[in-house]
Amino acid sequence: MIFLSVLISLKIILLFTLAWNARFVMDEFVQLGWAKYFSNGLFGTIWHAKAVGYAVFYEIAHLIGWDATSILLAGRMQTALLACGTIAFVYACARALGEDRVRALIIVLLLLCFSNFMERVFRTIAEPLALFFAVAALLVILRARELKGRQFVAAGLLSGLSFLATQKSIYFNVALGLGLVADAALMRRYTTGAVRGAWLVLGWTVPIVAYCFIFGGTDPVPIARNLIFGPLEIAARGGGDYGGLRRFVVQTLARNYVFYVFCFAGMALSLTQIMKIDERRRIALIFSVVITMLVFAHDQPWPYVFIMALPFMSLWSLTMLDGIATHTRYLRLAWIALATAMAISFVANLFYLRFDNTAQLELVARAEALLAPDERYFDGVGMLPNRMEPTTLWLDKHYVLKTLRESGRSEAYSVLSKSPPKLILWSYRMDYIYPVVAPLILNSYVRVAPNLRIAGARLHPGERRIFEVPIAGSYALYGADGIPLPGQVEIDGAVLDPPFHLTTGPKTIVLRNGAGEALLLPTGSYAGHFKPGGDNEFLFDGVYD
Repeated sequence: MIFLSVLISLKIILLFTLAWNARFVMDEFVQLGWAKYFSNGLFGTIWHAKAVGYAVFYEIAHLIGWDATSILLAGRMQTALLACGTIAFVYACARALGEDRVRALIIVLLLLCFSNFMERVFRTIAEPLALFFAVAALLVILRARELKGRQFVAAGLLSGLSFLATQKSIYFNVALGLGLVADAALMRRYTTGAVRGAWLVLGWTVPIVAYCFIFGGTDPVPIARNLIFGPLEIAARGGGDYGGLRRFVVQTLARNYVFYVFCFAGMALSLTQIMKIDERRRIALIFSVVITMLVFAHDQPWPYVFIMALPFMSLWSLTMLDGIATHTRYLRLAWIALATAMAISFVANLFYLRFDNTAQLELVARAEALLAPDERYFDGVGMLPNRMEPTTLWLDKHYVLKTLRESGRSEAYSVLSKSPPKLILWSYRMDYIYPVVAPLILNSYVRVAPNLRIAGARLHPGERRIFEVPIAGSYALYGADGIPLPGQVEIDGAVLDPPFHLTTGPKTIVLRNGAGEALLLPTGSYAGHFKPGGDNEFLFDGVYD
């Protein structure tokens, strides 16, 4: 038991290490950053197609952090701590299902050996929070001395909170509801099943109603309509725009095939005995089978989606060992296979650290330093959690394709032409839409560091160029190191000393009396924040590998 505790402790340490160092996935930035809209138009001028319960959770990181980088890392640590709570609930579920302490610890260790769980459960997205409430809901049922109305209502409340983290949690809600109702139906207690379902729905409704009144005030109906119908458009289009997402199912099966064999076999063996096992095990089994089927059938099976099923699957991981307990040779081989897979998982966790988030955090820190709190940026990813954007446009594959189709009528084009930002953070997603927005960027923004474009122009002495001023305001000359430069600038025939005010629109610019290359930029404090070099093309490379 001490040995198991040490191994689990090492896994927890690795979990926090991964949380601190692993490269950020695009979704993490935008979902963590949504908390900034609570006092900036949320459900007023800005409507979100998803429930914002996860954003309430990540508001804690915004309160703890003092700059963009610290907010991102605080969010990661916060979610890693949440994962520890989920792990503790899984242990409690195993104990409630009759497992002794040693077997419950083995179940927890096995869960921590799944690559998807270790690499995704700390991500600053909605799924870890939804999973926390879902495991808690199942635990309420499993630990109840008697299954009565208040237990079902409590489980419903937790299921509702899970739904408010992400509507994808309807999977959890359906699985729990089917577990409770199907268990009663198998025992031919049909009225009991109907009553259970009613109590569960009642509990589920309470947080939903509260959510609608909290955000809708005296007019909760639009919030309710958004909560229910908002995700339908996303669900309706599915993963067709991406193509090939089923490869992530193959990926998780290939990397964790030993663990999946144990879990799938355990559930299958338990299903053959479903009429003989006790009530709570039957409920948990039906829940686990349903959620597993729903998650693996999901048409957008990104690697982090599997964390929604793994904790429940792991509860049945040792059942196969019980089935072959009388066959000493097979039992020994099974333990060897399991122990070997667990050992390999530790090496895989360390190997996953080979791609760290240093470049991403450096870009975030540099971009934040170049923006005053009231200035805006654009990247279609939301990399700065404490700076505002002119739009909440999320440049996933669907909206990239839509931008390319709509061209000059697209939201991206409209934003960059009508409310241009001071700064653009560049990634492969901007590369995708560059054919559309190039006319708005080419003569209006200049690269001052890898993956950073700022409103301005690069000037050489005596060279005439057209500067399409995107933002009206005070401009001055700066060197490649961000230090202010002396010199004169001819603007549409008038020679001026900086700083000077520029209105939007095309200006003919000539650098006069300059010693060398100069950057014409909005006045600001840039010293030490510029960096030579081309864009880093690998900011998000391999984040789903």
